[in-house]
Amino acid sequence: MPNSGSSFDRYRKLWLRVHSLRVAIALTVVGGVLLASFLSYVEQTSDLREQHIAQIHTEMDHLGALTALALREPLWQFEAEQANSIMEAAFVNPDVVSIDIWDDKGTPFATRKRAAENASMVDATTHVVERNKTMVGKLTIQMSTAGYLRKVTEVRMQYLKHGAQISAGALIVILLLMHWRLVRPLEELVEASGRIEKGQLDVPIRHVFRDEVGALADSLEATRLALLHLIAQLESRNQELTDANEHLEQRVAERTESLERTLLTLERAQEEIIQTEKLASLGRVVAGVAHELNTPIGNALTVASTLQSDLSDLKLELATGSMRRSSMNQFIERADEGLALSMSNLQRAAHLISDFKQVAVDQTSDQRREFDLAEVTTEILNMLQPTLRKSGCEVKKILCADLVCDSFPGRYGQVLTNLVMNATIHAFEKGATGRISVTIAAVDADTVELVVADDGVGMDDAVRARIFDPFFTTKMGRGGTGLGMNIVHGIVTRILGGQISVHSAPGEGSRIRVVFPRVLGG
Repeated sequence: MPNSGSSFDRYRKLWLRVHSLRVAIALTVVGGVLLASFLSYVEQTSDLREQHIAQIHTEMDHLGALTALALREPLWQFEAEQANSIMEAAFVNPDVVSIDIWDDKGTPFATRKRAAENASMVDATTHVVERNKTMVGKLTIQMSTAGYLRKVTEVRMQYLKHGAQISAGALIVILLLMHWRLVRPLEELVEASGRIEKGQLDVPIRHVFRDEVGALADSLEATRLALLHLIAQLESRNQELTDANEHLEQRVAERTESLERTLLTLERAQEEIIQTEKLASLGRVVAGVAHELNTPIGNALTVASTLQSDLSDLKLELATGSMRRSSMNQFIERADEGLALSMSNLQRAAHLISDFKQVAVDQTSDQRREFDLAEVTTEILNMLQPTLRKSGCEVKKILCADLVCDSFPGRYGQVLTNLVMNATIHAFEKGATGRISVTIAAVDADTVELVVADDGVGMDDAVRARIFDPFFTTKMGRGGTGLGMNIVHGIVTRILGGQISVHSAPGEGSRIRVVFPRVLGG
């Protein structure tokens, strides 16, 4: 349950929200009334201005016509004082700003002016003064239209007064109604919510009105009942957990022991798989070496059989006394050629046996020793040569000399064998030939690298992402078991202490890089 300080803060916030609701509704009412009053005021004042301007124009035309009629005789008789009297009478209208009179020749005859309330709000009209249908002069009257501003001020004050009265009345009525139908029920619900938050679930929540507030009260009551039910369930579960925890340590110990046994079983199985794959690889090498030895030994055997037959013929000639110098010379020449051919084939066989012997010792003994990386790599590739020749793949070797390592040459050989054989199986379509390059080099003073690359079909992202998964292969039933690359990954990371990475794309071949330390850590 939350602490008392947090509960008080939440309760205070809910209380302030309920009271701020009053303020929001009051402001909404006042704002609505004022907005309506303002719009009505704008509409009426706009009409008022137009009406006042139209009225001024009418008065100006009427006053101009009367004044022009009154000025006929003064203009005809050049009575300026009489014209001034007429203008004085026209200036009784407070909106008249100025009257200018000219004679028939355009010469100023009389004028009268006074200051306008607003110089920008002045309209003018000009009338011709005629006597017996003859123009004797003309006059211009200017009248101010600013008088509507006084009317606008009166209307504004009237609207403000009415708006304040309507707002006050509506506010009182709405606040009373809101307090009865909204605020008071919400305050009760806030108090009920505070009790629920404090965990006081024994007080039912009263249903007030059948409206949204009533629905909220029903929802809070349903929440209260649900919390009561949930608390009962939690107490029951807590009791069950208490009982279960009493035996938890025993079950954890049993599970831990079971997992340890399973882990040991998996490690043994993995080691057996590695050993099986190693022996299978060695078996393939033995088969290739045996096949490769057949040719030189067969050639030596053929030479020996031929020399034995020639020697028997020579003995017969010697026994019968019919031996000739030419026969002896011919036999010696053939014996020299045959022995040279036989020695060449036997030396070739001896070299194969020597390489195989060292590879077999390394791969069966799993002994750590110092070895020259280029020498071991050459021995392994020589052992794989019969199989590579049968597959039609050409191997290019780029071997940096004097890379002495202190590690497990047998496991390194297993990695190299699997990578090369994997390339012959997966990199090229059946019947197609290609090139495989094997490169060893120094990365730095303490690290070396092995790179096996091919120009085959390559791999897409989906295959490359799963290449090290056990039992994953694209050649199931066609020479692939799905374990070769998984075993390679395990040997590189767990035994040689290195890392392996794969770079490949469809149609661009594959490049597998193995980086491992020269001297394996303890």
